Amino acid sequence: MQINFQQLRTIMKESGIPVYRDSAPTSASYPYIEYEYVNETHKRASSKVLKSMPLYQIAVVTTGTETDYEPLKDVFNSYGVSYSQFEGFPYDENDATVTQFITMVRCVN
Repeated sequence: MQINFQQLRTIMKESGIPVYRDSAPTSASYPYIEYEYVNETHKRASSKVLKSMPLYQIAVVTTGTETDYEPLKDVFNSYGVSYSQFEGFPYDENDATVTQFITMVRCVN
């Protein structure tokens, strides 16, 4: 299903996981969702832009495991949102091991 940016935000919030753009406040509890704009491509015909299609990186940041991104995956699947495979990237933050489970979603404007 093609969705626009506002629909993407609404769907992410339905997961029940807190959602932040670009970075979460230092007081945020794990898990939480961070999303950021990556790039934009265009559908063209006769040299005219018919659709702009921004790409967003979505990360579920957690001190837990891959089960923490299941609510986001479930809500994406229930709405038919097309997303890339989740990939996990561990790192250290404030003496704790944190993992970002990252996926990409392309919107249509």
